[in-house]
Amino acid sequence: MATFKNKFPVQVRFSDVDVMGHVSNTVYQNYFDAGKLNYFEEVLPEMDFVTIGIVGASIKIDYLKPIFMKTRILVETRVAQIGTKSITMEHCIIDEHSGELLSTCHAVMVCFDLKERLSIPIPEEWKKKIATYDENVVIK
Repeated sequence: MATFKNKFPVQVRFSDVDVMGHVSNTVYQNYFDAGKLNYFEEVLPEMDFVTIGIVGASIKIDYLKPIFMKTRILVETRVAQIGTKSITMEHCIIDEHSGELLSTCHAVMVCFDLKERLSIPIPEEWKKKIATYDENVVIK
């Protein structure tokens, strides 16, 4: 299994829970987005999301076990692959106390010039910082 250096605690809120007593599947993406933001703040703090940033191109979530109101969770995030214009991220939601894997996510993010509204190549400096931070990043 891949190593996840970036770990971010997320509090399950009352409004996250559905009528069946567990976190609604529609909320998981919010948790993964919080993990992404934490990752980029730590690894690429210069990303301003005003001139240059990333946008989602593809997201796949697997719901392995339910998350309940009082479950303390960690979102773990890493970059698995860097392409010319895209970054493939992997996420896990882990039960903080038991270490049990609750959900996984694979997301393809595209580097985007927000002013020109065009996809652009991943800056070389970003590639270097990501490869230094995460182990076993595949750079294509």
